[in-house]
Amino acid sequence: MTERELALRRAIMGSFAACGEAPAVADTGTLRALAERHVVVLDDAGRIEMAHPFAAHRRGASVDGRWWGSCAWDAFGIVAALGLREATVTDATGVSVTFADGAPAGDALFHVAVPAREWWDDIGFT
Repeated sequence: MTERELALRRAIMGSFAACGEAPAVADTGTLRALAERHVVVLDDAGRIEMAHPFAAHRRGASVDGRWWGSCAWDAFGIVAALGLREATVTDATGVSVTFADGAPAGDALFHVAVPAREWWDDIGFT
C-alpha cells in the first residue's frame, strides 16, 4: 500500500473507533484504491459501507449499540480490535453475547454458513 492509502486507512479506522461512523472522504481516488484492495467496501454512491470489522450500515450486529459490524463475526472483531474488556454484541435478530474480561461469557456458539474462501463473492451477504 502507498503512504497515502495507509494514511487514509488509519483515518477511516480511527473514525469508526472514535465515533462508530465512517468519515467523509474527499480523496475518492485513494478510497477506490482501498476498495480494490478489499480494505473497504463502497456503496453505490461511493461512500464507505464497510471497513472490516466496522460497518457504516445498521443491518448487522452492534457492539454496545455504539459500533456496528456486518455480522456477529465482525462485531467480535470490533471487541478485539478495540481491546474492550466488557461488551455486549447483539446481532440483527436480537441474540446477544456478553464479553467479560475480553472473552465471550457463557456457552455461546457461533456458526458461519459461508466458507471463508467465498466471503468476497458477496461480502454484503456474508
